[in-house]
Amino acid sequence: MKFTLAAIITLFSLFSYQQSYAQHQERMIRIAKIEVHPQYLEEYKSFLTEEIKASLTKEPGVLTLYAMHEKDEPYKISILEVYANTTAYETHIKTPHFLKYKTGTLKMIKSLELLDMSPIVFEDKSKFQNKTN
Repeated sequence: MKFTLAAIITLFSLFSYQQSYAQHQERMIRIAKIEVHPQYLEEYKSFLTEEIKASLTKEPGVLTLYAMHEKDEPYKISILEVYANTTAYETHIKTPHFLKYKTGTLKMIKSLELLDMSPIVFEDKSKFQNKTN
């Protein structure tokens, strides 16, 4: 009985790991590097904040949006974007809140570079908080 239970737990763990790994591999990850014309920085940040809040509250496929700027050049902005999959991303860029952001900030953007990324490791602290050494 102990052997059977141990085998079942091991198989379940392997299946869970493979499923979790597959889900991470399916995710669409992108880094957007944006340079904003300095005179529009505050207006741009307002558009960006509104768009990120709407995306995270209204779209289940938008998993993470982290916007940050360089300390010495705050008009150079990077956004880490994580979507459940490419379908979630394609849905996202057609939403009214994204289109409002995109059209509303066109004149504010000096340059835009989109870098598609592949996951290596996805971890967050919550996974390790309840573990004892």
